Amino acid sequence: MAHKFSEPYSGKNPIPKITTGIRSLVNPQKATEAKAQEMQSAGNRTDEGQTQGRTGKMEHGRAVRVRDPTTGEEIDIRNADEGQHNQVGQNVLKLELPEPADWNEHRDVVLSTSTQSVYALAATYALSLLLLFIRVPLIPTALRLFSALLLPVIVTSILIKRLRRTAVNDADARAWHSERIRGLRAGSDMDQDGTVSTEERIRESAEWANTLLRGVWPILNPSLFDSLIDMVEDIMQGSVPSFIHSVRISDLGLGSAPLRITSIRALPDSDNEDALNLLDTEDRDQLGGDHVNLEVSFAYRAQPSGSSTESKARNVHLVIDFFLGLKELWGFKTPVWVEVQGVVGTARVRMQLIPDPPFVKTTLLTLLGLPRITISVTALSRALPNVMNIPFVSGFVSSALDTAAAEYVAPKSLILDVQRLLGGSDIKKDTDALGVLVVHIHRAVNIKKMDTTGSSADPYVTLTYSRLGRPLFSTRIVKGDLNPVYEETAVVLVDVNVVKTQERLSIQLWDSDRGSADDMLGFVEVNIIDLMREKNEARRRIANLASPDNSQRPGSVEFTIGYYSKLPPNSSLKTEGHDPGIPEDLRQSSDFKEKRDTALNDLEAAVLVCPPDTAWVSGIVGVQVHEIRELGVGRGGRLGERASGIGDKLKERVGLVAEGEKGDEAGEEEQASSLPSSYCTISLNDELVYQTRVKPITSSPIFNAGTENFIRDWRTTHVDVAVKDSRMRENDAVLGIVHVKLSDILVNASQLTRVYHLEHGVGHGRIRLSILFRPVAAKLPPNLRGFDTGTLRLHGTRMTIEDESVRRSFTKCELRMKTTTLATEEKITHRDMRLDGLDVTWSPERAVELPVRQRYSSALVLALQSHYGSGKRAMAVFWLRDIVDRDRTTVELPLWTEDDSDYSRLRQNYVPPGRHGDLSVWDSDREKLRQVGTVRVDVELIPGISDEHHKMLAETDGKSRTRWEEYERVKMEGGRRSVGQVQVAPPQVKEITESRSDSEPGASKRDNSATRTLDTTNATDGHDGDPPDGEEPNTEVPHDDAEEDSDATGTQDDYASDGGSDGDVEGTDKKSGGPLKKLKKWKQNQRELGLEHRGVMQAKPVRTAMWMTDNVKQGVHSVKERFSMDARQPDVETEV
Repeated sequence: MAHKFSEPYSGKNPIPKITTGIRSLVNPQKATEAKAQEMQSAGNRTDEGQTQGRTGKMEHGRAVRVRDPTTGEEIDIRNADEGQHNQVGQNVLKLELPEPADWNEHRDVVLSTSTQSVYALAATYALSLLLLFIRVPLIPTALRLFSALLLPVIVTSILIKRLRRTAVNDADARAWHSERIRGLRAGSDMDQDGTVSTEERIRESAEWANTLLRGVWPILNPSLFDSLIDMVEDIMQGSVPSFIHSVRISDLGLGSAPLRITSIRALPDSDNEDALNLLDTEDRDQLGGDHVNLEVSFAYRAQPSGSSTESKARNVHLVIDFFLGLKELWGFKTPVWVEVQGVVGTARVRMQLIPDPPFVKTTLLTLLGLPRITISVTALSRALPNVMNIPFVSGFVSSALDTAAAEYVAPKSLILDVQRLLGGSDIKKDTDALGVLVVHIHRAVNIKKMDTTGSSADPYVTLTYSRLGRPLFSTRIVKGDLNPVYEETAVVLVDVNVVKTQERLSIQLWDSDRGSADDMLGFVEVNIIDLMREKNEARRRIANLASPDNSQRPGSVEFTIGYYSKLPPNSSLKTEGHDPGIPEDLRQSSDFKEKRDTALNDLEAAVLVCPPDTAWVSGIVGVQVHEIRELGVGRGGRLGERASGIGDKLKERVGLVAEGEKGDEAGEEEQASSLPSSYCTISLNDELVYQTRVKPITSSPIFNAGTENFIRDWRTTHVDVAVKDSRMRENDAVLGIVHVKLSDILVNASQLTRVYHLEHGVGHGRIRLSILFRPVAAKLPPNLRGFDTGTLRLHGTRMTIEDESVRRSFTKCELRMKTTTLATEEKITHRDMRLDGLDVTWSPERAVELPVRQRYSSALVLALQSHYGSGKRAMAVFWLRDIVDRDRTTVELPLWTEDDSDYSRLRQNYVPPGRHGDLSVWDSDREKLRQVGTVRVDVELIPGISDEHHKMLAETDGKSRTRWEEYERVKMEGGRRSVGQVQVAPPQVKEITESRSDSEPGASKRDNSATRTLDTTNATDGHDGDPPDGEEPNTEVPHDDAEEDSDATGTQDDYASDGGSDGDVEGTDKKSGGPLKKLKKWKQNQRELGLEHRGVMQAKPVRTAMWMTDNVKQGVHSVKERFSMDARQPDVETEV
């Protein structure tokens, strides 16, 4: 397993734990999870078991045989011991120089040069004799004699020097070749097998590197080790016992004594194909090119230190704050000084070489066993004795360091992108997900009877990975039905690990039980790799259920499934990639010139300059929280925690408040007791999807955490990042919220990193966020591109009933309207309904508003019920999956009556809209229903949380109340006016949008030609064949009949998603008398003050009382949930 540097923690990459406690809880939900885990493949636990086995052997000093991920050879590794401190490198020059194997060639070169010299010398003497005895008329006699005598001397001297130079140069070249061979061997052939193996190579000293380290170490910035410190802190935080509720590393000092490289040696390559095949494709390609393998041994020994702080500070040290006490009730801080006294270990690296600076691209690093780390711990609190090596703390910190290092011990490794690190970029420009699986659950047929009476079952469907076991999606529970009709759609992300581990998608059918563990009715597994081979096409299937014991189960599941891959950015939309927040006329100014982020390939470069295409609105969004700076409590001079009591108020009034206590940032220190313990939550379209770990008591928390999720329409999606303060004896305070709409920021690029100021909270600070969007080749129908949370507005109904007696009886009934997932109900009395010919109409002056949660599992139920309480007389059902957000429409529904007035099957099973009511997909009970008329409903769905959700969120439990508080804070400052609206690009890029086929209406012409619908009644198994040449493949996701999106943006009076009744409340106040108006205004003012922890809420006892109330509500809610029938819903993704 290879880890990447600064890889964010998530559900797929959890924080390592020192120990795992054994918890036994009497909880039916836990028992259901245990049953689900039994389906997990044993192969999923193989790696964990092998790691534990290796660790156990190495703890006892034994060597373990593993495959080295750098060279690919099998090696023995063991934990470092104290003796390695004294291990020093050797000098390769002290090795015996190997005898050159080509001395005969050297002799031939010398003999050849000598022979040539003899020939040249003979020719010279012959010429001199001719000059002596032959008279040449033009040459004087004296000159002839002088030349005849001097020429042999000169030529002889030249030839002798040439011979000597040739012999010396050739000998030096062969000596250097021998030196080169000695360097390449770097060892001696001890076993006389003709080769120098890795173990026979010597470890060379590297004093030049130590000299460099000695000069750099004292000036090295400790912030370079933030990622390492962050990991150790997270490991400790996730592994502390219950009486320690928080841990933080508040300081790191490197001292003046540097780390030493004791030895270094080069390594040959072996057969490393198997090792490289375990890596991602990109990393495998990079590490498989030109490269260098090295083995480096390192050691650190602290200088002798006394009891003074100055002497201890000369060595590497940590200051760790332990917060002890009862969680959320009482606690105190205990700081300890951890001095690193010794480190010794060995690592291997594989560096990929590239022709461009910095000449090193990807580096793979692995440890050959756990480094030996020796520490001493001193308590800094005056209340505790100053005892060295406090047993519990010393062992706990050592275990945390060992756990962090164990993540990189062979065969595991760490991959560093050196080129990216030197470029200073920590921003993701592509998602980890390769694509998505779109699964449409139609129905289940003839399932097993599971109730105690043996007459029925309460089925629901979950999606999981076969090896993971954790639910990824769950449908609603259909109670008392053996043939449930769901018609629900799920989208599941697929990453490279799913492919490498050959995961299968498991479609599981469960029977929900009240008060006991749910029973599995059967499952169906689908090969994901086969779906990827047939990408961008959906297939409808009917599959028989299987059981965990490989036996056949009665029943089958009908579903449609397809894999849709990511699409590259549209190059025709290329811009300059400017941040849209900078005005266009200032972009060319040097003050506003932005440094373009490093792009390592063409895809990353395109992401930085190409905005999302409106032709492909569904895709994967990645949200990453990097860090927060200058985080504190109190905004704009308001008092924070320090000025909450009466005494502090008096000090403030007489001017005795110290500098920095009124929000002065200059007076804020990292060690201040009022600093927040912050964490972040990420919500997409008002749905909580992610929560980071808590970073205790710091004004500069570094999270480097994020999540990836599928979004249905990037044009309407908004992201809320809330920063909260984890507090004791009160609810977590909202320090600030960042509300971002993707269509506002993804204007010139598909990725944006920006620093936002925290707003809408009781704190201040600057948070750095990165948001990335990658489209997928799936075109969802308009009705499936909406929000899960919203408000349903009913503008009126008209019932057409031909039977006069039935029509007159219905005028004496009251009309009750509610959704199936919430208890909120609206009643229309018979006095508000009037008879209009053959119709019974209801037309209110003001639309009725119903809150909606889990919209795609919910239906609107219209029931006519006698006001004498004699049961329901008739019912109409409209499933909210069939309506488009912000599209006010009139739907015609069949009005049904049933003899026994049960209506349970009609209320729970999907029926497509239409005046005649198509019940063909029902396998039973169709004969019990009788249509007596039709109902036309004027309806509209407004996306997002509204004031109608107040009772559901603010009055249930503490967690829901926090979500309501976040909504109120953003709404109060006008941040939710455009939620769910499709908006055009800002004017600064209008020329771009005009150039692409007259924006979206023109672009949708191609979409219409590719649209096809799928009849839910006719299940087929197969393909429609490949598309003809010249036509693009059909990527339209199959669905029930739905009309094309009109991109309706709504009108100004259409709620604006800012609270449906605000304007009406204000109008009522104006009409009401003075006292009532003043009372409402006073309550609203107190509410706004309370959100800012002002007024009575600035007193901690008041906040503590509210916290206790919320905990009681939470306890009551938990008891109710335990004895209710709930499906196995996915949990919120976290880092731990």
